[in-house]
Amino acid sequence: MLYSIARAAIGRLTSAAAATSSRRIVAANALTHQKLGISRFSYGAIRSFAAAGRPKTSAKAAATKKTVKKTTVAKKTTKTAAKGTAKKPTTAKKATSKTKTAAKPKPRSRQKPLSPEKKAILERKELKKTALFEEPKALPDSHWTIFVMEQTKGKKDSPVGLRERMSQLAEAFRRLPAAEVQRLESVTVDNKITNGEEYKKWVESHTAQDVNNANRARQLLKRKYNFPKGQLKVIRDSRLPKKPTTAFLQFTKSRWASGEFADRKISESAKIIGQEWKKLPDTERLIFRDLAKTDLERYEKEVASVLNRAVFRRPASSRV
Repeated sequence: MLYSIARAAIGRLTSAAAATSSRRIVAANALTHQKLGISRFSYGAIRSFAAAGRPKTSAKAAATKKTVKKTTVAKKTTKTAAKGTAKKPTTAKKATSKTKTAAKPKPRSRQKPLSPEKKAILERKELKKTALFEEPKALPDSHWTIFVMEQTKGKKDSPVGLRERMSQLAEAFRRLPAAEVQRLESVTVDNKITNGEEYKKWVESHTAQDVNNANRARQLLKRKYNFPKGQLKVIRDSRLPKKPTTAFLQFTKSRWASGEFADRKISESAKIIGQEWKKLPDTERLIFRDLAKTDLERYEKEVASVLNRAVFRRPASSRV
């Protein structure tokens, strides 16, 4: 009887388990045991029965717990991934900074200033390059040089022997027959024509500006560096503008064209013309000054068209 009453009480308690906790159930069971006087053995059985009747967590709640855990784990992983990606630009910045520091050029060492001797050597070298010294080798263009070359070709003599041989050749040249002299004259004419053609071809292979620069370089080599005069001949080029004449030269041309000095020496004639120019009144000098001015204008136009530069004009007082 007592057992059935206790069992009914336990059934009522298990039905309300969903709203109460396990601790409260145990406390209630203890109270009932005390009231009803149930033994410890029967209390253990009742306790095991009550534990079997505890409400279990539903499948939905377990699934939600799992999803919550998954989302929290996913958030953690995304946060760590975001941190990793956020840290990557710093490494890129470091790499770019390294490349920038590596790309910086090394400071150039300052060159020592050139000494005047070194500057002179470099200037002379540059002038020699500009002077166009590669002129074609000319053929002999006189009777005597052609005769000597033909007689000494393939023969080697000492300086003493060469002097003796030259004296013998000079005597033989005086005694040449007329036919041999005529042959040497024809060879001379042919050589002069060939030299002129080769020289003109060489000059025209360069521009007029190059030829003008070469002539100026030769003048500087002669004036500053005492260069051998044999290599400093002016390059003849018909394309270059002819220098303008002064009023005195215009007067000299007119006096030579008059024919009054045909029978006089050049030195004597030049002295007389100079004296006449000094005594010439300004009204008559004006004619020759106008001629000189016209010639200067012609020269300026040619220089501008051929050499692409302007002519420096000296004051009128400094020109004769």
